[in-house]
Amino acid sequence: MKKILLHIYHFYQKRQPALYISFAIIFLSALWFATQVKFEEDIASILPKDKKIEKLNAVFQNSRFMDKLVVTVALKDTAADAQPDSLVAYADELAANLQQKLAPFITKINYKVDDDLGLELFETISGHLPVYLGEKDYSAIDSLIAPVNVKATLEQNFRTLTSPAGFALKTMISKDPVGISMLALKKLQQLQYDENFERYDNYILTKDRKNLMLFITPAYPPNNTGKNALLLKGLDSIIDQNSSQVTATYFGATAVSVGNALQLRKDSLLTQGITILFIIVFLGLYFRKKRAPFIILIPVIFGALFSLAAIYFLKGSISVIALGTGSVVLGIAVNYSLHVFNHYRHTRNIEELISDLAMPMTVGSFTTIGGFLCLQFVESEMLKDLGLFAAFSLIGASFCSLVFLPHFIAGKKEQATHVADRFSWIDKIASLRPEYNKYLVLIIFGLTILFAFWAGKAGFESDLQNMNFMSSKLRASERKLNHINQYALQSVYLVTEGKTLDDALVNNEKLAAQVEKMQDKNIVKKYSGVSSIIISDSLQKLRIARWNAYWTAEKKSALMALLIKEGAALKFNAAAFEPFNQLLNNNYVPVDRDAMAEVRKNFLDDYITEKPGRSTVVTLVKTIPENRQLVYKAFENEAHVTVLDKQYLTTRMVEIINSDFTSIAMMTSFLVFMVLLIVYGRLELALVSFIPMFITWIWILGIMGMAGIQFNIINIIIS
Repeated sequence: MKKILLHIYHFYQKRQPALYISFAIIFLSALWFATQVKFEEDIASILPKDKKIEKLNAVFQNSRFMDKLVVTVALKDTAADAQPDSLVAYADELAANLQQKLAPFITKINYKVDDDLGLELFETISGHLPVYLGEKDYSAIDSLIAPVNVKATLEQNFRTLTSPAGFALKTMISKDPVGISMLALKKLQQLQYDENFERYDNYILTKDRKNLMLFITPAYPPNNTGKNALLLKGLDSIIDQNSSQVTATYFGATAVSVGNALQLRKDSLLTQGITILFIIVFLGLYFRKKRAPFIILIPVIFGALFSLAAIYFLKGSISVIALGTGSVVLGIAVNYSLHVFNHYRHTRNIEELISDLAMPMTVGSFTTIGGFLCLQFVESEMLKDLGLFAAFSLIGASFCSLVFLPHFIAGKKEQATHVADRFSWIDKIASLRPEYNKYLVLIIFGLTILFAFWAGKAGFESDLQNMNFMSSKLRASERKLNHINQYALQSVYLVTEGKTLDDALVNNEKLAAQVEKMQDKNIVKKYSGVSSIIISDSLQKLRIARWNAYWTAEKKSALMALLIKEGAALKFNAAAFEPFNQLLNNNYVPVDRDAMAEVRKNFLDDYITEKPGRSTVVTLVKTIPENRQLVYKAFENEAHVTVLDKQYLTTRMVEIINSDFTSIAMMTSFLVFMVLLIVYGRLELALVSFIPMFITWIWILGIMGMAGIQFNIINIIIS
């Protein structure tokens, strides 16, 4: 290696123009390709790769559950009496402003229940009534068509029709005077997941009428933080302009993603800026030459650009979180140029410098680069990005330090007149030999024992929420929303999948039957899904056949005769029951997609994801924490069902990270030890050289344990 580097040095020493042209071409090429790299700000890239975690992330990314911004409208004075009309007026004004000023950033705003959509849904259900009736419903129908109940129902219908509400309900009653359709319509209650909400003049309010809920579906997914930042900025402006006694707060994945992205950019600039500033000031004071800090930083900048250019060809993108961790890499990369520059202060020529540093810098950089490349074996994409960025940065920095930097330090003339600098105060400190101070050795030995005791106290931060950046306002909004929707953090997602939507629906219907049994046993408190509204073709056909088998000609004739007889006593015309007669005698067919398109768009799209070759259907289950394991166990062996929730995600993530950390620690330790063994050629020297690293790790763990500092998914790997 020494001969190669000296040959390169002599080649460029005789051809100075070639040196600067070569450096400029490589530097500018790296700069160009570095600018083409796409920067990703998705916090989910931190998550390790795992089948269920990937599925959870896919559900969250594709489902509009996660996209929505939940806006809570409430009085500024939380102790004041409920004023629902004030909340309604504010919500109308807010929605109008959003549609007027932020239309390009919003797909949909939901805060009112559309009566027309409700009527359309009723028409769809009544037009395909058998499809929405389960086996249990036929027992209820037996009761509804009993003579005593038919008489009571008609009397109730008469009172309703003669009341102010009669005009609105006339069509519904004439089509189904017995009330069979209500059995199907009750299935819509499955979509109401939390009983803490109610309708107030078609608006969605909490039962105490102190909070009105408004849902915004952004036009862009949560990871498009640039566009969503404009949406939130506009939303904040509209809210801040309000001077009434009502205010609004919002929370959602979009808001958290934007907060993370903005803070990541800010933190990245801050950490990199502080690092560079410290290096410049420190090196300037140490070397006492104005150009020294800038020359020393050339390999660092070269390495960073070289790394980004390599990543452009390998991946095309990099996580901003990985890039933000670059301040750690800066501290390592600057060591290479610092070794070269500092060694030159104590030698008379560049050739001696290269001869002295070629082997130690090559071996040192090899172990460090190899350690970072070990991150390619972890399951987190962000940590893989970090490993690539760090490894290629150090490759570029070491290459530049040994090939180009010697020419930038000094020319022939300066080398001829150069006098070795005297030791500075830092050199004097470095020249001390504390290993000969027995008291210091005893103190270190004692502290190592103390830290070894505390090392086991170092914990792991398993709560992903603590890794998100949220402003105080956003955290307050989250707490308020969780208080309103008390089961928000107790939801378990049951995801069924299939190659087509119909396959997924078939699997979902099997799941729904199991969930209902668990609900009967009080394991599940409530569940919400599409199983009663969007039904597979096969089950629709079975239910139509069940309807036809139930309604024999004799049963239909007897019921119609009973209706006409009891209706005559209430002055109902016999013709009034003709629509119901048609309902009984219709030739029913399965519901096609077009018939349910509008209903699905407005009510059910949050639950369904369709992609070529793969469809998923989500069911939300509400259960108490003590029963979660029973839910997991019930579906753990179901091939087409995946149980997902935050608790599982956290537990599985900790398992994977611990496994990754153990593997990386073993690989890097083995790598370093083997390099030391090869370099020294003796086992005892390699072991002695390895001991300081082992003691350092004990100190790190002990200090963290004593200070209560926890590992997280990032610093555990960097450590």
